[in-house]
Amino acid sequence: MNRCHFAKLLVIALAATTAGCSGSTSAGSDSDVAFPNHLPTFVSAGERLAYVPNRNSDTISVLDLDAMTLLANVPVGRDPVDIDGPRHLVLDSENGLAYVALSYPFSITSAHAVAQGATLRSGYVEALKLSDLSIAGDLRVDPKASDVAFSPASGRLVVVHADDSRALQGDLEARRANLAFVEPASSIAKGDAAAARLPACAVPTTLAFDRDGARIFVACTGEDSLVVVDSATQTVLSRGPSGPTVPDNPAASFNKPYALVLDAVHERLLVSNQVSRFVAVFDLNDTPNLLSSHRVVGPMGEPDYSVPMFSALISDSTLAIPSQSPNGAALIDTTSGKQLLKVQYSDAECMNPAEFTTTSDSRLFLVCEGDHYHPGAVVEVEPDTLMIKASIPVELYPERMTMVNP
Repeated sequence: MNRCHFAKLLVIALAATTAGCSGSTSAGSDSDVAFPNHLPTFVSAGERLAYVPNRNSDTISVLDLDAMTLLANVPVGRDPVDIDGPRHLVLDSENGLAYVALSYPFSITSAHAVAQGATLRSGYVEALKLSDLSIAGDLRVDPKASDVAFSPASGRLVVVHADDSRALQGDLEARRANLAFVEPASSIAKGDAAAARLPACAVPTTLAFDRDGARIFVACTGEDSLVVVDSATQTVLSRGPSGPTVPDNPAASFNKPYALVLDAVHERLLVSNQVSRFVAVFDLNDTPNLLSSHRVVGPMGEPDYSVPMFSALISDSTLAIPSQSPNGAALIDTTSGKQLLKVQYSDAECMNPAEFTTTSDSRLFLVCEGDHYHPGAVVEVEPDTLMIKASIPVELYPERMTMVNP
């Protein structure tokens, strides 16, 4: 039994133990019900709840951010042995559901094997009941499902696939992986879902809807571009650079977009680029305009080569950037371009900072991935100083956090 298999079985056993003592109780005894539900339930009574998928332990950590406590680690996935690799979770509150992408990160087939006819393991989208995160249904999608986005306005769910196995294809169109559209998303729980597919770009990694669900913005790592898709017609509206370009040498303007997120009021798009190290701020047009771009710098103004991750606008003009290699974070004024603050975290404080998230009452949280083999954490930081004030341990390789504001 390898390390990942052992970790998964251990997590399931521990989660079952947790579930037996942390759930809310209902009226009546077990003898009154033929099949009593012993799962913990998560119904907010004014608390701010958060959900964090843990990629390498096949669980979702449910947090009470007001009390800064872990409510439960709930097992998810389809495979009782292999790692399913849950990624980003999105909420469909109207239908009482959540959707999570299952990526199967340790099911690896090389591009050379694929070129010889080997097949990749399909990804899945799992629909979960928000009340207890029990499985309501699932839908098979393409291999290497890496992110999901949901539009409450339209009821659409879109899945992106970071399929780098197509890299040896000579034709650009053949290298482009699909977006999978599911409408309505709730059909996954009803068992009659079907996915429409659009080859969007090479190795798309993350995506986001605009406010009314009309446009989808996609970070395309393998094509070094920002792609905009009309979600109703499922057509590509534009493909453009994901960051600043060098006017006299466009070939030198390699950005490699990875992390993409909208600001809290859905007016601006933040794209973090792994090679150029720029966080680019765009508007939300069919062909987005670059409003500003920012890179963390050192004490003497020299470039800082840490890798920016999922950033957040914590005010109209203040950008908070988490970064990895080394662990750190920075505040930048997007109007002046001035770096206001830069901090570094020890591995014990926050190893591999991954994503900043703001709450409706201006609190700031940071997901810390850890080393992917030991528990990570969600920490609360002071917005003005970026100092850590509280921490909640989660499980292996937490990535992005989704909140329910009261």
